[in-house]
This record gives sequence, C-alpha cells and structure tokens, in this order.
Amino acid sequence: MEYSTSPDGKRYPLPGKDDYLEEIGRLEKLVASHRARGSEIVVVMGLGFVGAVMAAVVAGSTDRTTGRPKKFVIGMQRPSPRSFWKIHKLNEGVSPVKAEDPEVDVLIRR
Repeated sequence: MEYSTSPDGKRYPLPGKDDYLEEIGRLEKLVASHRARGSEIVVVMGLGFVGAVMAAVVAGSTDRTTGRPKKFVIGMQRPSPRSFWKIHKLNEGVSPVKAEDPEVDVLIRR
C-alpha cells in the first residue's frame, strides 16, 4: 500500500480501485442532498495554496437574505504520495498551507 505523508509526519493511505467507487457513491448522495436544499455545487481542483483558500472562501459564503451557506464545495487533489494528504488535513479542519494571514487557518477550520 502506498501512502501520502503530510509535513507533520502523519501518513495517509492512497486510495485503491475499490475506494473510488465508494467515494463516488458517497459524493453522489451528498451532492443530491445539497442540490435538494438549493445549494450550488462547486468543485475546486487542486488544494495547494490557491485552491485550499479558494475552497474555504467559497464554502464560507452565505446567502445575503438568510445568512445560510449557499454552496457545497468538493475539493479534489491528485492521489499522489506527494500531495494527497491535503484532502485528509482539510477534512480534519487543518489548513494544508501556511500563510502569514491568520484568517486562513480560521477560514479552513470553519
């Protein structure tokens, strides 16, 4: 089994063939649920500095009248040993990028 190792040393297994089918099914259900609520679906390809921050900003956007989130964001990252760990860190609410602006960590955690 191959792994992707984050800068803090934590190892995450790369997905196998069966994992893709399971993940597609999970995403289809989530997307259908969010569409039924009127959410717009946004896919961000690449979760480096620009992608991770963009995903957080879009996910944090709200409807002006209701104050509720209006977008469902799916972050995509190549399943490579060098960078797949970013998906797991984001799912943990941890920024995969370091920035001078302290708001980046807050946005991603939220």
